Amino acid sequence: MSPQEDENEERELEQGGVDEVPDNQDQRVPQASNDESSPPMAPRRPLVRHGRIFKDHPINQVIRSPSRGVRTRSHNLVSFCEHYSFVSCVEPTCIEEAIADPDWIIAMQEELNNFARNEVWVLEEHPKVKNIIGTKWVFRNKQDEHGVVVRNKARLVAKGFAQVEGLDFGETFAPIARLEAILILLAYSSHHKIKLYQMDVKSAFLNGYINELVYVDQPPRFEDPRKPNHVYRLHKALYGLKQAPLAWYEWLRDFLIMQGFKIGKVDMTLFTKDVNGDLFICQIYVDDIIFGCTNEKLSHEFGDMMSREFEMSMIGELNFFLGFQIKQVKGGIFIHQEKCCRDLLKKFKMYDCKPISTQMSTNEHLDADVDRKPIDQSTYRSMIGSLLYLSASRPNIMFSVCLCACFQAAPKESHLTAVKRILWYLKHTPNIGLWYPEGAKLELLGYSDSDFAGYHVDRKSTSGGCHLLGRSLVSKKQNCVALSTAEAQYIAAGACCAQILYMKQSLLDFVVVCGSVPLLCDNESAAKIAKNPVQHSHTKHIDIRHHLLRVHEAKGDITITGVRFEEQLADIFTKPLG
Repeated sequence: MSPQEDENEERELEQGGVDEVPDNQDQRVPQASNDESSPPMAPRRPLVRHGRIFKDHPINQVIRSPSRGVRTRSHNLVSFCEHYSFVSCVEPTCIEEAIADPDWIIAMQEELNNFARNEVWVLEEHPKVKNIIGTKWVFRNKQDEHGVVVRNKARLVAKGFAQVEGLDFGETFAPIARLEAILILLAYSSHHKIKLYQMDVKSAFLNGYINELVYVDQPPRFEDPRKPNHVYRLHKALYGLKQAPLAWYEWLRDFLIMQGFKIGKVDMTLFTKDVNGDLFICQIYVDDIIFGCTNEKLSHEFGDMMSREFEMSMIGELNFFLGFQIKQVKGGIFIHQEKCCRDLLKKFKMYDCKPISTQMSTNEHLDADVDRKPIDQSTYRSMIGSLLYLSASRPNIMFSVCLCACFQAAPKESHLTAVKRILWYLKHTPNIGLWYPEGAKLELLGYSDSDFAGYHVDRKSTSGGCHLLGRSLVSKKQNCVALSTAEAQYIAAGACCAQILYMKQSLLDFVVVCGSVPLLCDNESAAKIAKNPVQHSHTKHIDIRHHLLRVHEAKGDITITGVRFEEQLADIFTKPLG
């Protein structure tokens, strides 16, 4: 009912006009009375009108025609929602499905408008002696950190597999931020109480210029009716081309350098700028950009500058990045992957599984299990890949996942059961993550540990390393067989030393100079081998590359220190947690 109709009805009611009553019914309307001496009103029979049954009420209690039915306070809101245009939640698998949905037609037209705005291509006649690369549409729903679809994204991509090396492309490698680099940035920002922001460049690859002469077909179902046999010659990169990531990176790198930024010495995706004593940091992950500054005003100025140069699809405080949910709260930064965890359970139809409090039994020893029935490799590998990504913020599942990953070539039912148990554990603890306290002491500290011949298939040892600053956590099986616990611990300490050297050099870009970094090891024999270059039967066969630890111990880059077994943080990466 419209507001005008409501007003007309209320006006009629004020004039005494209620729905018409049949002649054989009593038309008297009782009046409310405050007279205590008045006799109680006798109940009246329900009146029937237009198939509805309603009660006879005092006129001052009637707010609209009873024949209209019941209306609640949220009626107008419901009417609004019924006519509100929502984005489509269904992802088309082909162009035929997409053109049947108006929402996806709008998304495709928006993509083509970006091509015209960025002057990506020009329509030309079909060349006779040139490789023509096909195109296709890819459809994805963009979700927020809660899994709600917020945008329909249609992407026109080139079929890069048809490119010919040396003819259609040359160099293709583009730097990409490592996970350790992002965690170092978060730890540094938490220490200095820097509020981080993020921005997403819309159709980023369409900004990069290419040097090769490349032709592509017209978009399917969007061909020019006047020139259906023509093709497009590219001026700029197109998604799907092998050189597209490099073209975008070079364009963005050159732009930031022109604005006074310095590129990182180790991390080529880190850009820093000193502005009157305030350090501005900018981390790039393809088209996603994280930035922040000790002076928050400079962060807003940077956002305005980037918005003038590029079209942004999103800009705001950092809260969701590469599947990580990042909460910048008073006291520090909390990183977790709760959404990723729940999506993983739904993907493998285990969302309603019974949760358990342990991820793997301490008495369980997985082996090849050649006598058991094999299972689908693709499903098993998909589960392992998802869990490995989830372990970035869940170091407590690192060992269990890596152990199950050893059997991806020929997985059996026993291996699948072990993986499912990890998922049951995630159901019990979906919101565990990493906490970076605000104002914590900014120092680099390494923990190194190893078991001895713990892998029962080939009797190799498993190394574990933990580095406290960027929380760079590593768990891997050693690729050699150790003859003693001391040798296994020595090899693990060497791997930890290499990671420390990388982090020390990366911190120089943040103007953080680390002296001799403590490397804590709970094996006294391994520490003595690193400090004393003695040759005897237990050490003479060790590969020369593992003696990197000894060299940097002598140079003072690291200091091997003993630690009690109870305080060894890296121990969780070498054995299951019961």
